Amino acid sequence: MFLTQYSSSLASSRRVGRGLALASLFLLAAPAGWAAPASATAGAPAGAASAAPPVVSAAKQALIDKLLTLWHPEQVAQMMVNRPAAEAVQHSRIALQGRVSAEKLESTMKGIAEDAKAYVDAATPLAEAAGKQAVRTTAVPMLADQFSEEELKALIVLLESPVRQKFEKAAPDIEGAVGADVARRAGPAIQPQLDKMKQEVAGKLRAAAMTR
Repeated sequence: MFLTQYSSSLASSRRVGRGLALASLFLLAAPAGWAAPASATAGAPAGAASAAPPVVSAAKQALIDKLLTLWHPEQVAQMMVNRPAAEAVQHSRIALQGRVSAEKLESTMKGIAEDAKAYVDAATPLAEAAGKQAVRTTAVPMLADQFSEEELKALIVLLESPVRQKFEKAAPDIEGAVGADVARRAGPAIQPQLDKMKQEVAGKLRAAAMTR
């Protein structure tokens, strides 16, 4: 049901920590796959990879280090690992719905979920190690170049603000209450549209499979 699916989605979002919530801002720029996009290197000048990093004062470096203890942008690497696994499970369920029995669907999905978990378990250490390195080689120079010491101090004050922390703690409950109210008000009208969309997608998948 629409309400059940919304609640499940909300429960997943609540498990995202503050660092992941901040890091999620970077997903808009994250590559869809794990191959480096051509645009990332095509325009780079020769020798750019070996260029010396900018010199950062000890005071500014200390502020950047403090900011990173509050922010954790390296956690975007874990999100990049999790996203294709979640999409694989979701797309597999959609592809199987209406084509196999309910019992076969659940048993197959259990195996697919195990495959997805095995991928996540194997990829996570690699992504975490790369994330830590990327912070030092990418995030730190960008912060040093784009923010002054005063701006870094202001960012730290913002991230440490008790009011901000209180808001972040309250936000999931507020959003959940709004979502539940939306589901109550619009769920009965949306559910038929959702069912129709699923049926049409399943029909197109069946037709494509039969005409291969």
